[in-house]
Amino acid sequence: MNDNEVLIVGAGPVGLLAAVGLLQAGGSGTGVEAAAELNDSPRAAIYFAPSLIALRELGLLDDLDRLSLRVSRFGQRVPDYGYESVISAECMTGLTFDYQLHCGQDVLCRVALDHVRRLGGTVLFEHKLTGFEQDAEGVRATVETPHGERAIRAKWLIGADGARSTVRHLMDVEFEGFTWPNRFIATNVHCDFESLGYQKANFVCDPVYMAVIAILGPHGPWRVTYQEDGSLPVESFMDRLPERYAFYMPEGTPYEVVSASPYTLHQRCAATLRVGRVLLAGDAAHATNPCGGLGLTTGFWTAMILSDVLAAVMRGEEDESILDRYSDERRRIFWEVTSPAATRNKKMLEESDPEQRLKDIAEVERAVHDVNVARQFMSFPFKVIGDPLREGSRWTNADPTAEWGIDLKNRTSQLVD
Repeated sequence: MNDNEVLIVGAGPVGLLAAVGLLQAGGSGTGVEAAAELNDSPRAAIYFAPSLIALRELGLLDDLDRLSLRVSRFGQRVPDYGYESVISAECMTGLTFDYQLHCGQDVLCRVALDHVRRLGGTVLFEHKLTGFEQDAEGVRATVETPHGERAIRAKWLIGADGARSTVRHLMDVEFEGFTWPNRFIATNVHCDFESLGYQKANFVCDPVYMAVIAILGPHGPWRVTYQEDGSLPVESFMDRLPERYAFYMPEGTPYEVVSASPYTLHQRCAATLRVGRVLLAGDAAHATNPCGGLGLTTGFWTAMILSDVLAAVMRGEEDESILDRYSDERRRIFWEVTSPAATRNKKMLEESDPEQRLKDIAEVERAVHDVNVARQFMSFPFKVIGDPLREGSRWTNADPTAEWGIDLKNRTSQLVD
């Protein structure tokens, strides 16, 4: 006998949004999270139009909007060349959202958790998955809790437990791809970057001091994410922070670091996203460097497609074979869209070759001065939506780009081709 239809491992944004989607489709289930509370460390913080479309459909957008900052201007800086530019999302007015939302990932998770509970769902914290067994009828998961070990039975299990996924490890599925030699340091800091000439969202291009700098909400703080050599001792990264910050702000600028976390950078995807009744989503399924925000956007849409097709299987509207197609399609999206684009964005930020740096600046200039190129830039993230896989999907018309006459077919990144 199964206690739940679905057991979701991981209470990050992907796991919680998948839960919302399943609950809205009439499913039932339980979420488990190893930590004692939602993670508030510096993580993804910018939500582009495709994510806003998903959040609107799920009914979360209004709640998140009240806690976020709308941002429509994106700055590009190349200090070595004295270059600064701004691309405006106003080119998308009348087509889709002409802004992005800025807020910490923990804010989104709180909103999503509230909706899960409103829909009758349950998330159990301090419940760490340690193993599972499956048969033709369902999955029996073992979890450690503050009160000892317990078993949870479900018809299906979704692993949304991050790039170091316990679920993927227990599935014995290879995480194909590679790990970058440098690491990113994500920091939240109180500092008046706008008074220093920054936009509310910025790329800083430099071979050593590349950074993404953006405000997180109506009252801050700011997120400053920069890179450093991965061979440096990770435990002393805070000792090196002042030297990095000195590149982004004049000497004597006051700032207060709120939090900081180092991150290993991957371009990896699970060899399969399905083994029997166990499925993967989010970073557990595919992990990319965050340049351009495509990791979370792709994770959003993997969760949306999975929750839709799995709910259809549970209702008897689709054969289980659609879950294999889900695996194939989301792997295709990662390897053909997400990973190449995020890789090219990262290389642009860190580029050292003078000739290529000038080409990159020229490409940005095209987007600044040509509205059609700017629309290509702003529209690119819609490519991660992919195929909804079935007739009658709530996501059939989620990607509106085909109606706009904007050619994204041969475009391999947001800016650099």
